[in-house]
Amino acid sequence: MSNVPWTVGRYVIETVAANGIDTAFGIPGVHNIELYRGVGAARLRHVLARHEQNAAFAADGYARTSGRPAAVLVISGPGLSNALTAIAQAYSDSIPMLVIASTPVRASLGRRWGVLHELPDQRALAAGVTRLALHANSAAEVRAHLAAAFADLAGGRRRPVYLGIPLDLLAEITELRPERFAAASRAPQANPPALAAARRLLESAERPLIIAGGGARHAGAALTRLLEALDGYLVTTVAAKGVIPESHPANLGASLPYRATQELLAAADVVVAAGTELAETDIYTTVRVTVPGKVIRIDIDAAQLAEPATQEVAIHADAGAALAALADGLPSRRGWRCAQGDAGPRRATIEAQIGEHGGTLLGVVRSLRAALPADGVVFSDMTQVAYTGNYAFAADRPDSWFHPCGYGTLGFALPAAIGAKIAQPERPVVALAGDFGVQFTLQELLTAAELQLPLPVVVWNNSALKQIRDDMVAAGIEPVGVEGRNPDFEALAAALGAEALRVRGPEALSAAIGRALSARGPTLVEVRAVDFHTALARH
Repeated sequence: MSNVPWTVGRYVIETVAANGIDTAFGIPGVHNIELYRGVGAARLRHVLARHEQNAAFAADGYARTSGRPAAVLVISGPGLSNALTAIAQAYSDSIPMLVIASTPVRASLGRRWGVLHELPDQRALAAGVTRLALHANSAAEVRAHLAAAFADLAGGRRRPVYLGIPLDLLAEITELRPERFAAASRAPQANPPALAAARRLLESAERPLIIAGGGARHAGAALTRLLEALDGYLVTTVAAKGVIPESHPANLGASLPYRATQELLAAADVVVAAGTELAETDIYTTVRVTVPGKVIRIDIDAAQLAEPATQEVAIHADAGAALAALADGLPSRRGWRCAQGDAGPRRATIEAQIGEHGGTLLGVVRSLRAALPADGVVFSDMTQVAYTGNYAFAADRPDSWFHPCGYGTLGFALPAAIGAKIAQPERPVVALAGDFGVQFTLQELLTAAELQLPLPVVVWNNSALKQIRDDMVAAGIEPVGVEGRNPDFEALAAALGAEALRVRGPEALSAAIGRALSARGPTLVEVRAVDFHTALARH
């Protein structure tokens, strides 16, 4: 590719590739075509999305399964603003991605000339949903900002990073050549006095309980050692599902919203909160998880430890390393769990509670679990069946159930699942969405069809925004705006190049997912609520 000019745009993309990013999601436009000169030169894999929001959702799914960031390439103005919702979801759930956007030419910035795609301050717009937002005015700044971006993506709490580059700068010839930047500094190391204070609390604890969040989802070995030494219980957030097998006798799963677990939490005298914000979206009964006992908080994000009133001991460190350090040398004992009993009966109580009010939803989740191999992964959307799955989908390994927890974005499941399937083509991936939410991003079936991805897209069709309808009824509000006309999903899927199946019961759903996992493209599997409920009742 020696005849390709060394523009700043080419330099950017070749440097991105030199630093380990092998995939970019985006849509080319007049304002970012110089980046695409670099895409060809670097032989970076590029995935054409049907909407910039979906490009960022796909980059999110790619990172969640692979652990590696992807790039998102968008034009100035509407390209970035279209992607902001998905970038905000990634920010909320601590998912890394590198967002590169063009801006109007340098001479026009801040001048209000009314140029194409003009924004008052594009960097400021991105800053609200990224950990680091940068704007370059020269080739030297481009290099410096790329170095800062990769350092940020590699260390601490990983979140999206944004770099804006004026389109005239992208086209500028440069002497710069791609380089691999020095590795970022290691994660913060736990302070020995804080570890010692935490260990003293745990040694004296009579009723210890651990809450593991997304920041601890790969700390299964350390968590298991600590749990078995303490003879306590484990509760996970949705982001940490599967950190240890859900069959482990100490594991109560992602059950913070349920009374049986809240009673245990209220009784605990020492709680270790590792890699979790203790947020509303972990419990859905209050804006923060209330812990009456003494709290040991472990977090890589210093901001999470900034309220002294929320913890007895604060440990600023990677959760896995800190949990391992706490487990080292902690004497084992028989205690609370031996006295109270294993998690199994409490989990049975929770499942009975779910089944009483949502047995049909539980049936869908169980059918989905039965259809997937052990290494299968589900990307879910904001829909009632996924809310049930947040607890009831049995995850025996981390990174097997992904839900847009913090920001709660409709439309997440399908494009994120596409990104995951691109990252790990050998792994079975399923998208699970509601009939309304899937319509936000259904056009990406075309992307999956183009790439011939064997991707089941399970659509739970209850012909309504059912959760909102139920909430309106519970609040004494006459339901308004919650029942709209659905498309013919089978016909629409066919028009988008996908196969379509409509199933009626548990066995048929499991069989359809199994068939779709070996297809030569995406399959939309429609599950109508009334049909599934009838079939389940006859089962």
